[in-house]
Amino acid sequence: MLKLAERSGRAKPSAIMVVAEKAKKLKAEGRDIISFSIGVPNFLPAEHVYAAAREALAKDSGSYGSNRGPDALLDAFLKHLRAGGIDGYERSNIVSGVGAKHVLYNVMYALLDEGDEILIPTPYWTSYVDIADILAAKSTAALLRPRTELQADARPVTRRLEVKAEGAAIQQSVESDGHGL
Repeated sequence: MLKLAERSGRAKPSAIMVVAEKAKKLKAEGRDIISFSIGVPNFLPAEHVYAAAREALAKDSGSYGSNRGPDALLDAFLKHLRAGGIDGYERSNIVSGVGAKHVLYNVMYALLDEGDEILIPTPYWTSYVDIADILAAKSTAALLRPRTELQADARPVTRRLEVKAEGAAIQQSVESDGHGL
């Protein structure tokens, strides 16, 4: 029998999946349920997302690309960062992936040692804490105070980073219609 690494035993069921399963069970029982657990409430991406996918497939060479992501995507990330006043980064500083959880796990695995502390600004994806637990890092929720509808006051997190934390998990949500928060 295959023996899993000790850290695998620290994995817990995803809180989001627990909610999704409960919603599915209640719906099967005939209850009128709208689940906001996994992703968005079950609507398809906007047409421009499908059009971009069709265009990309038509140009696909079938060859393997860079494991960091295609240059055009990395350049788009850099343009976005620079538009927000964040300079000093090049393609070699950026990586893309198939999903946030996968990328965040890889980043946290590379940066955190057992016992390190990571600050997780609230609100956050429940997976952040789960990943820290698997890696035996200490996660601390750091409350962000709202300043505007889509902007938070990060000063409390910044002060904590100046004191002792190894890192902070920051997530930018991109929804299925392509807009981000």
